[in-house]
Amino acid sequence: MLPQRNRIRKNADFGLVCRQGRALFCGKLILKTRRSDLDVVRLGISVGISYSPKAVVRNRAKRQIREFFSKNLQKIQPSWDVVVIVQKGWGESGYPLSELGECLAKCGLIKNISPTTNIK
Repeated sequence: MLPQRNRIRKNADFGLVCRQGRALFCGKLILKTRRSDLDVVRLGISVGISYSPKAVVRNRAKRQIREFFSKNLQKIQPSWDVVVIVQKGWGESGYPLSELGECLAKCGLIKNISPTTNIK
């Protein structure tokens, strides 16, 4: 489980990252990153109704992303706020979390991703 201190909890902080953060498009994921004054990395996840009309499917995608971050928390550079925006069709690939790892590596936020962190 991802600790509370590693989550973007306030709507204002979430909006700030979305508005002022640097965007990176990786397939069906959009990653918004922004430097923060805190000494921890914080995560926000947005999975809209366009991804799936079923809440069960949307919540599963969010759980998978949170699990990936919690397993790789020590490998991610601190002092960053990250918002992951999931678009329609993301979970259709065989290993969707490898796409997330590649996206974080492109941003320069994570190193040494182990292939065992993929969750189907």
